[in-house]
Amino acid sequence: MLLNRPRANEIMEREGVDALVAHLPINVYYLSDYWGIFNTPVGYDGAYFAFLPRSDNQQASLIAPALELRRTETKGTWMDGLYGFTSPAEDVFADGTLRGDNYAGWQARPGTELTRLEQRWVDVVGRYGKEMSANGFQALARAIKVADLEKATIATDEPRLSDWLASCGLDQIKVLYRTDLFNETRMVKTPDELVLMKQAARINETSLITAATAMREGMTWQELEDIYMAKIAELGGRGVYMMCGVGELPDGKVRQDEPIMFDALGRYQHYHGDFGRCAVAGTASDEHRARHQSICLGWEVAQEYLRPGISYSELSAKVGDAVRKSGFKGFRNPLVHGLGLEHTDDPKHPGVQPQDKPDQVLQAGMVVNVDMPHSEFGWGSVHMEDTVVITDNGCERLGTAPFDLIENNT
Repeated sequence: MLLNRPRANEIMEREGVDALVAHLPINVYYLSDYWGIFNTPVGYDGAYFAFLPRSDNQQASLIAPALELRRTETKGTWMDGLYGFTSPAEDVFADGTLRGDNYAGWQARPGTELTRLEQRWVDVVGRYGKEMSANGFQALARAIKVADLEKATIATDEPRLSDWLASCGLDQIKVLYRTDLFNETRMVKTPDELVLMKQAARINETSLITAATAMREGMTWQELEDIYMAKIAELGGRGVYMMCGVGELPDGKVRQDEPIMFDALGRYQHYHGDFGRCAVAGTASDEHRARHQSICLGWEVAQEYLRPGISYSELSAKVGDAVRKSGFKGFRNPLVHGLGLEHTDDPKHPGVQPQDKPDQVLQAGMVVNVDMPHSEFGWGSVHMEDTVVITDNGCERLGTAPFDLIENNT
């Protein structure tokens, strides 16, 4: 199970919340373990919901389109309730919600022996095919009524939910738009999440190093990012980006002996890996080596403070001071951020720049990155970034890559 259920219940109790309703793809996935086929940037509004009551005695439910009934058997969900929807029918359920057309799905060929999975596909449609709602909102309303939470306080990541539920007659529910509660819950990872995040870290770092070691004078950044994207796909992940700084290469192409930072963000099973290193096509200068050594020292200092009870801001200040005292005068304090289903899993306010977020205090089970980039126009860039999980008395790296400066002399 991806969900940290005890933490979710603790946060709901603290906030006076009776249930969570997720609509954003990452939160539906986190609560239910299920990723819908239409959960894409141009997917369908109101197609998926995950409903998590605070009480274990009330049914947790997944809402998804009827055509995905059989996919829930393939991909799985721990939630007991499964509510599908089709198109409106001229009928209502006993609870007053609108019924949808029955769903038959694809048919099995008569007289053939089905695989176990095919039989489960047939069975799940048989169980739920005549229980379809008219749309996703009506299906969610059914789940809420089954849990007897028609007058509850619900926290959600969807600002339109109150109107959507009111359209189904549930106008006595108190709906709180609290995306921060989802982020706060997700900050402390479960063992199953850590398995995925270790894999994400390792395939991401391997893919970045593959691209960095392929770098040669005259190459474009697009060519290098293509190498990264191909490698991470080969390893079973999906690349998000690989950057050398927001503006990309200063001259449009790789120049001999130019210090270049590599920073890659990739995903495995929707969990992120985030990794950075220093590289050069040619030979590193003495200054390049010195700056690389300084940020490596910063990483060593970071490990002293990556433990429960230390705040992001304290960690960042200690690392920044150490790097500057080592001789790297222009270095800024690093960015410390959570990592998981989002690039920064930390609670954050909408409308702010990506680096802005409330300070956090490290807890065991949190996964964080210490992000140490430096760019200097007219010189180049360096970077060091790794991911750790906080343990009871320190931290553990999720990746295994060395901290060497990557030099391509051939």
